[in-house]
Amino acid sequence: MTTFSQFLLSRFFWRNLGLMTLVTLLLVGVAFLSLNLYTHHGESITVPDLRKLTIEQAEQRLKSLNLRYTVLDSAYQQELPPTGIIEQSPKPGAKVKENRRIYLTVNATNPPLVPIPNIIESSLRSATVQLELAGLRIGQQIRVPDLAKNVVLEIKRNNVSVKPGDRIPKGSAIDLVLGDGLGSTRIVVPNIVGLTFLQAKLILKGHYLNVGLITKEENILDMENALVVRQSPDPGPDGDRLISVGEPVDIFLRENPESQALRVLMDTNTTQTLPQLPTNPPQNNN
Repeated sequence: MTTFSQFLLSRFFWRNLGLMTLVTLLLVGVAFLSLNLYTHHGESITVPDLRKLTIEQAEQRLKSLNLRYTVLDSAYQQELPPTGIIEQSPKPGAKVKENRRIYLTVNATNPPLVPIPNIIESSLRSATVQLELAGLRIGQQIRVPDLAKNVVLEIKRNNVSVKPGDRIPKGSAIDLVLGDGLGSTRIVVPNIVGLTFLQAKLILKGHYLNVGLITKEENILDMENALVVRQSPDPGPDGDRLISVGEPVDIFLRENPESQALRVLMDTNTTQTLPQLPTNPPQNNN
């Protein structure tokens, strides 16, 4: 024990212990320094906004910042070019270390195929909504004679008829063949001269015709009971003139002498213009 105690108290022991401690501290310091240099401790890179860039543009941008990328997924957006960046992770503005990998969602080179919705016999407004939900858009609106106004009668793409369920590229435009509300049916022009305006409107409606331009005398008191004195087009000399369904018929009106409103007015005016009789008849002095 005496010898061991003497060794611990010797200069040789303490000198070697000091050297070992110094070497250990140096090794630890070098390790920390190397780790900081490798990880760039305290340094970070701001992730750029790569959205709407092409994959080639994004690659150049990331390479200049010592960042990497991986295409994680693809989708389709019509407004972006093929391989345009739709989304990224981490988000723009995030702080990352050098050599970090950025995951990208890119626009598909070819748009996906989507089925045409069944819009036959749908109104134009309903068809527009259905096509937008399907990722399609309306091209030309072609109107043909048909009583069903603005109702889809046929679907075309590039002047070729297509049918509901056909799959076409998303974002494509399809043309709609719509009814014009008139139709191609031709009917005999009804004779409405001598009828009241109310009766004429009912007759025209029953023949699927419309009231056109109305020309009337001034100060007609009872419009509904005014008389039709002329019409255009007229029935023709033989009463067999034809026009298309939905066409307008112009009407010329004058006051109806049988109108109740006119009678009331005439009675009122007559009463007002009668001479005032004296209350007591004049006395004959003879």
